[in-house]
Amino acid sequence: MSKMSRLLRGELNKILMRPILYVFTGIIVLALFFSATLMNMENRGYQYSVDGSTKTEVMAEFVSAKTMNKTIAENRISSAHTQLTYYQNLNSNAETSVSAQLKLLVGDGSTSRAGAQKLLSNYIAAIQDLQASGQTLATAYLKDIRTEMIEVVTEAKTIISNATNKESLTVLMTKTSFEDYITLSSNALFYLDAKGADLNLLTTHIKIYQDLEKANGFGNVDGITYFDKLKTLTYKEVEDIALSEETSKNLDEQYKKATEFMATTLENINKYSADEKITTGVLKEEILKYYYTAEQFSLLVSDTALFEPVKNMKDSTAHQYIGYSDIHLYEIQEKITKNNYLISNNLTTNQFASVFTATTSSGENVGAFDLVYFGLEICSFIILIFCVVLAAGMIAGEQSNGTLKVLATRPFSRNKILTSKILATLIFGIIFMIFSALVLFITGFAIYGLDMTPIMAVFNASSVFIASPIVLLLIYLALMIIKILFFVLLATMISTVFRSNVGAVAVSIFVYFITALFSVLFVSSTWYAYLPFAGIDLFKFFGGAFGATTANPLAIAFSSPMFFNSNLIISGVTVLASMIIMTILSYTVFKKREIK
Repeated sequence: MSKMSRLLRGELNKILMRPILYVFTGIIVLALFFSATLMNMENRGYQYSVDGSTKTEVMAEFVSAKTMNKTIAENRISSAHTQLTYYQNLNSNAETSVSAQLKLLVGDGSTSRAGAQKLLSNYIAAIQDLQASGQTLATAYLKDIRTEMIEVVTEAKTIISNATNKESLTVLMTKTSFEDYITLSSNALFYLDAKGADLNLLTTHIKIYQDLEKANGFGNVDGITYFDKLKTLTYKEVEDIALSEETSKNLDEQYKKATEFMATTLENINKYSADEKITTGVLKEEILKYYYTAEQFSLLVSDTALFEPVKNMKDSTAHQYIGYSDIHLYEIQEKITKNNYLISNNLTTNQFASVFTATTSSGENVGAFDLVYFGLEICSFIILIFCVVLAAGMIAGEQSNGTLKVLATRPFSRNKILTSKILATLIFGIIFMIFSALVLFITGFAIYGLDMTPIMAVFNASSVFIASPIVLLLIYLALMIIKILFFVLLATMISTVFRSNVGAVAVSIFVYFITALFSVLFVSSTWYAYLPFAGIDLFKFFGGAFGATTANPLAIAFSSPMFFNSNLIISGVTVLASMIIMTILSYTVFKKREIK
């Protein structure tokens, strides 16, 4: 241990004697100044607000405000529960496994039409009768079926055109399958134009007959009956999905919890409005709880409806379905987890600040911690470059000037020598990070003040925890140190293996910039999430990945997007595996190399 301490002290002294330390210190000071100057962060504010300076005015707003009021909130949660009940009734009726779901394809469920499957069954029966007996079907019967089929085709085409509008509806079906369905319907119409039992015409259109057979489940399409592919139709307004028993039970419990909390809150509102001891601000907070509870349950149902059919898929698989082409499953799951937590604990989102982002305040207004996060996003880049230059020079640089050979002749193992250099580099990186955070905090406190509102973080889209801004900032700093260590190990490996100081610096910085570039170019690519460079910013898995806006291009440039198929396990494993490989390679080569 004493040898290691001596080596580490020696490496720290070497860094203190290098001019580059003071050059980068000056650059960081400038970066801190410009961070405070350039920050153009939007105030997050509340989605809903309550106007009025007196309790009488506040209660009048509660009853009749246009954006959100008591009636609107009640209608919102009631509508969401009606939607949920519809799913549950559909799932409980075995006869609806195919036909009722397809009925939504041809209408709104309130008409008397038989549905697509029955219509196509009628066509099959008609064709079979014609082939078997040669008898002519009644013209009226043909016209009746043809009229219904025209409606099928018309409404199916409407669904196709509307499916690109996510505010209208979403259909969980591949574009190819949907187009095939339209083609089958159109072919059936064309065939029904034939009057009488023209067997020659039937022979000519045998392909139509075969296609209709497949569509009715008499044959298979790629191993799956065609109508099986149409079993799950997901609409955003009127949705037809198969809820799992667990999901259905959870939503029932959440509805009960939300309505009970709203009832209690309403009692408080009425009581507080007449209590002179209660301030207007407290009354407004109760009203906001009422609004947000209804909103949270409504979002929980709609997000669950969107997520349930594709929850076991990868993003790349879900994207082939109409309406899911650019939906991020991680984001939907994150919102479901958050609203489940809020409702379960009788909490509302307006009671908490959000996780830090570079473009929007975490609390209602910009505070000191927002400047700390924004400034560190910028300063961390400079600190990372400094650490890369140090790490590269400690092996290749020292070998070129002969100091490494002198050190190797002393009674120190190669492993301890390399470890001391990596630790010394990392220590200075940590010192710079802490120094930057303290300066930014003092500056932010003086300019914006201090907001200690607890932050709600969603960890890996699966669990929620409440933390003070200080705790979350410490988590951010720890994860930023891991990022710096990653690039230090990369520079050390290149410097050790290739014995090139300049090459190590150039390649490491190139990797950093190319990672930032790829983050823009391949943000929608599902394969990029499996590369270590995509997951190196682990802080995005704490709930702030989707909070950025376009308010500040500089902030967007330093933000790390969430790639499709991303999650903490994938990113953590790829980053850890890469760091282990770089470490093993560096130590193995350094231990065996000849130092001249």
